Order: sequence, then C-alpha cells, then structure tokens
Amino acid sequence: MFAEFFGGRNPFDTFFGQRNGEEGMDIDDPFSGFPMGMGGFTNVNFGRSRSAQEPARKKQDPPVTHDLRVSLEEIYSGCTKKMKISHKRLNPDGKSIRNEDKILTIEVKKGWKEGTKITFPKEGDQTSNNIPADIVFVLKDKPHNIFKRDGSDVIYPARISLREALCGCTVNVPTLDGRTIPV
Repeated sequence: MFAEFFGGRNPFDTFFGQRNGEEGMDIDDPFSGFPMGMGGFTNVNFGRSRSAQEPARKKQDPPVTHDLRVSLEEIYSGCTKKMKISHKRLNPDGKSIRNEDKILTIEVKKGWKEGTKITFPKEGDQTSNNIPADIVFVLKDKPHNIFKRDGSDVIYPARISLREALCGCTVNVPTLDGRTIPV
C-alpha cells in the first residue's frame, strides 16, 4: 500500500532508516535525522531580534470597551441603538491616515442582562503596523424611578403597613409596559 501511494519508497526511511548509505543517526547531532538538519527550520532565530528584511508581525490592539446605557423599558421590549464612533482608517496608499465617523447599529434583544457584551470586530483605529481593535459595548442598566433589577427579575418595592401585611390587602403594581396589575 505504501509503495503505491508514495511511489515505491518507504516515507519513514527519511527519518528512521538509512539515508544515502548512512547508517542511522549521528549521536552527536540529534537533529541530523531530520531533513535539512532541524526539520527544515535552518534559519530559526530563537530569542534573537528580527533582521531588517523581515517584516514585523501585526498584532491586534486590545479591545476598546464602552458602556451602553439602556432603560428597563428598552430591555423589556427590545430596541435598536445607534452609536456613532470616530476611528482612524488607513488610506489606500497604506501610509497616511484619515479620521472616519461610523454609525454602529446595536439590536438590544428582549431580556438582555446587564453585562451583556456586543462586539464589533476590527472597528478600532487602523495603522500600517496594527490590526484594528474590536469595539465592545457592555450593556448597563439606567437607574429606574420605580423598579430595581436583580438578574432576570424586575423588583417592585411596595410599601405596606404591618396591619396590611397581616390581614391582607391589594397592591396595584405598575408594569414596564404601562399596565397596572392588582396583586
């Protein structure tokens, strides 16, 4: 099977068998069993600086985060937010930079929790030697006059007297969509 696939020779001879009449491996050179010395890595500079001819590898800038403040009503029903950002973009010449404004559209889904992250990949500043950062919006609840939020729960703090608590009473509870429910 190997002979048919590899053209009549054993592919493992290069590493483990005889090579051009040589017996085995040179004990003084552990990489001699690999083609071209170190498995083809003849010009590897471990721990040394790059030469002037080698281009530096681009690294992505760290994410840029912004708070996205939303009301409980917006979270209850879902909404669309438009956020204007200004970022630097590389001109076609690859050297000069221009400022550019962009509108990012965020679809806030019903029930999203505070801390939800919305990421726009590579929308940060661009230069000739970087990969633009991701822009991340983190959902933050706006304070509400009536309600408090605890995870997925909306809390309505109602004040009732001790007598009402012991004897029972009806409390009219407002809702985020404008209704009032007697409880």
